[in-house]
Amino acid sequence: MGVVGAAIGTVIYLVLAIVFSFSAGLIVVAIFTGRFIGLFVRAGAAGTLSSPARVTVSVVIFLAAMTVAIVGTWLAAGLEGGVLPLGEYLDDAYGTPLISLEYMLGTLLAWWSSR
Repeated sequence: MGVVGAAIGTVIYLVLAIVFSFSAGLIVVAIFTGRFIGLFVRAGAAGTLSSPARVTVSVVIFLAAMTVAIVGTWLAAGLEGGVLPLGEYLDDAYGTPLISLEYMLGTLLAWWSSR
């Protein structure tokens, strides 16, 4: 079930980042993606996984979803004529603190929601 939350969050992230060129608002998307993944994993694995296992699954799914969203944004920029490597693109387009905050806050919410 956590993959459903990851897919929804990734699609919203990509639409806001590519179509609307949002940057700071993507932190909110990362937070809600982590929350949804945590809740979906907890609901889907309530009787089958222990709490530490649910937390691990939620965090791994969130980190994978965010990485797919961020790399997808970079690939879309490349299709539009961008030539920067991934690290430089993220630093120029969003800034390193923004990407770090997305990972940190989303991971925290995935952990908290799946306990």
